[in-house]
Amino acid sequence: MNFVKVAKTSELTSGNKKKVSLETQEIMLVNLEGTYYALNNKCPHMGGSLADGILEGDQITCPRHGAGFNVKTGKNLHDAKILFAKMKVKDAQSLPVKVEGEDILVGME
Repeated sequence: MNFVKVAKTSELTSGNKKKVSLETQEIMLVNLEGTYYALNNKCPHMGGSLADGILEGDQITCPRHGAGFNVKTGKNLHDAKILFAKMKVKDAQSLPVKVEGEDILVGME
């Protein structure tokens, strides 16, 4: 696995998220109490930007149709909803993160 620098720790305070570009995809970085997590920024439902969603604790909610994901694991916590219809949603893609000094690195295969 190849780790790529995507940000500095000073750019992302605890409880916040940031969208970054990594090679050909967008990644959402999250800082939860000094531990960093990364998800593919595209919601697996219809491609909404997870970084534009609402972060509450360790859950991100997609702004398009309300699908919710655990930012630590990418696991789907609740499905999308369009009007009155619920739609099954796959888990979001979680990516490995490591910190070296001030640099945040995300693993790519």
